[in-house]
Amino acid sequence: MRNILEKIVVPLRGANQIQAMFNAVAPHYDFLNRLLSAGYDRRWRKLAVNEFESVASKTFLDVATGTADIALEMASRQPAPHKIIGMDFSQSMLELGNKKVSGQDIKLIPGSAENIPLKDKIFDGVVTAFGVRNFSDAEQGLREMHRVLKPKGKIVVLEFSFPQNGLLQWLYRFYFENILPLTGRIISGHKSAYSYLPASVANFSQGNEFKKMLEESGFHNVSYKQLTFGIVTLYTGLKNV
Repeated sequence: MRNILEKIVVPLRGANQIQAMFNAVAPHYDFLNRLLSAGYDRRWRKLAVNEFESVASKTFLDVATGTADIALEMASRQPAPHKIIGMDFSQSMLELGNKKVSGQDIKLIPGSAENIPLKDKIFDGVVTAFGVRNFSDAEQGLREMHRVLKPKGKIVVLEFSFPQNGLLQWLYRFYFENILPLTGRIISGHKSAYSYLPASVANFSQGNEFKKMLEESGFHNVSYKQLTFGIVTLYTGLKNV
């Protein structure tokens, strides 16, 4: 796998508040994901990986891999072989992820989406789950993901969104903006991490706006579908050249 990397380990450019936040909540991250999503996060990740018809003899990049749940889901698919790289800017997340991927054909590396430390046109698929909101520059991150894809390669983006139904949106916002932050704060011990989550979703492009962002980043045949009443959206696109 080394021959497709410009360098295995790259220095991260300064710790910003979001990076520090993820480092702080890393020990509780997986547990809170399961708890606060009522276990649906596993199903959403499976549906994201389903968008890649096969993982056999292919190479994938998981951007903002966190503790490597998407990478592990890919590695669980048969038949092998495959090459999977997970990348994240949080060293604490990567340390936990490395424990989880031990014995798997998965390589975890540090790096930011805006400056992916990998060569051009080497991946059949690139995926990011609940990560693009946290890019310091989402458009640059998407352009970088486009750059490292082979021609005809596929991008899959899984991201939070809000239901379109008025009543469902009100109920979800109440949970998302009140119950979730309080629960996350109590369990993680971080006073702002799970208040940041609903704010970041509210401020991020969704639906057709994000579809347009993908198209402006070079992707074609872009489509999206809402999952679980619209609280999550799954986007896909292709690289033509």
